[in-house]
Amino acid sequence: MRKAGYQPAIAPEPELAPAPPELLPVVGPKGTDHLHQMLVNSLHLELLPDYLTRLAGRDLLVPPALLVPLLRHATRSTETRAVLGPVLGARGHWLASLNPEWVKLADKVAATGQVETGISTWETGTTPQRLAWLTQHFTQAPDEARALLLAALPAEPAKMQEALLDILAHHLHPDAEPTLEALLKARGQEVRRRAAELLAQIPGAALTERLWARAAPLIRARRKLLGLGKPALDIILPTAWDKSWLLDGIEEITGRFEYRISTTVGLQTTLGPAAGRLGNLVGLLPPSRWTAHLDLTPGELLAAALASEWALPLLPSWAHSTLLHRDTAFASAFLKLWQEELPALEKANCARGIDWGLLAALLPTAEQRTLLLAPTIERVRRQHDDWALGLSFVPAPWPRALSAAVLETIARKLTKTAVLYEHNAPPYNLRQLAWLLPQTVAPSLAPADAAWAIQQVEAIEQVHSVFQPQLHTFVDTLRFQADLESSLNE
Repeated sequence: MRKAGYQPAIAPEPELAPAPPELLPVVGPKGTDHLHQMLVNSLHLELLPDYLTRLAGRDLLVPPALLVPLLRHATRSTETRAVLGPVLGARGHWLASLNPEWVKLADKVAATGQVETGISTWETGTTPQRLAWLTQHFTQAPDEARALLLAALPAEPAKMQEALLDILAHHLHPDAEPTLEALLKARGQEVRRRAAELLAQIPGAALTERLWARAAPLIRARRKLLGLGKPALDIILPTAWDKSWLLDGIEEITGRFEYRISTTVGLQTTLGPAAGRLGNLVGLLPPSRWTAHLDLTPGELLAAALASEWALPLLPSWAHSTLLHRDTAFASAFLKLWQEELPALEKANCARGIDWGLLAALLPTAEQRTLLLAPTIERVRRQHDDWALGLSFVPAPWPRALSAAVLETIARKLTKTAVLYEHNAPPYNLRQLAWLLPQTVAPSLAPADAAWAIQQVEAIEQVHSVFQPQLHTFVDTLRFQADLESSLNE
């Protein structure tokens, strides 16, 4: 007599196909040990993306034993995901495809050469598969890929539209204008914003002319002293708004280019929707159009904006349009303004609302050094207020003169702090200064200066115990970087 339910037999699981053979070698023992320290012991993980890129440049793979921790880390690190594909090898791609948490990584890194070639992937694949296929297809048949993207764009969900617009941004063409114009009516505000920014970058686009018709009457320039003095700006805020503005990419209320700023201690004021609309207009239009219209140089225009009562939102929005249109003349003018007028920028609440580092990155390396190096060294040596802010603008590797100025300044500040602050804690600004060593100085030093820099830091006398972790991290990082370099030549 059966007294229990029947338990059906478990269906046998299909056997897994073995991983395909590897065609490339793995990194040597020293590199394997360093990867183990980064991926298993979580030491110096900030150096991992660059090291993986350099491994790929040498046609070297991550060892099989470290593929699992690498894939786990890649799920949490955007920087690692971006360089993952070439160093996984056939076994890594095979392994990633077996884990639901890693399958998207496998889809993404497939763009390195394992993307399905048939159009069925675009038509029926998962979102990561479709995006990877389209990205690769742009490298093989850009016109066909753009046609497929533009045909699909209007019917896709908002998140997919955003992803497709990101891809289109790298392959922009005038034939995208009608589709982008239609997206100005999309339900998603982020989709409308991205479509407007892409339209503004298409030469001769109708949107640019509509925006200019709205913006041109709002800003006028005049010169005092019979036209010989410094220019000043007369500004009118666009207070009226109707739905026709939406079709020109300008939202009624977005929060973008609207700022909550401190006016006096304990009091704040908000720049409202009208100022935000002015900022959005200026942020879309090419900045060179204003200099031609107002007969001003980029430097004159920015200085006049800083002196006006509407430095916010004008300066941040012109910085945005400089980046959008990759205008190197305006990028150079912005950096000169930062060097010469930092106190005024701080007073106008503009110094921290602009990405000065991205503006510097628009310039060729040689021009960055010419424009920034000497003033930065001078600011360091004179210890101007916020002298450390400009360090990240100078491209790495730093020349010895800048490295020496920074290390000398930090060493001078930290020397004998154990005596000065024997009975009380060192001030917070000194702790920030010490953190410059591992966070800013170490990634920027020339490799040939690493041993010299270690000597400089280890020679600092009577350092307070509070600063010892930062100094040890700096020295350990430089030594680890040197070991990584040598591991590439095993």
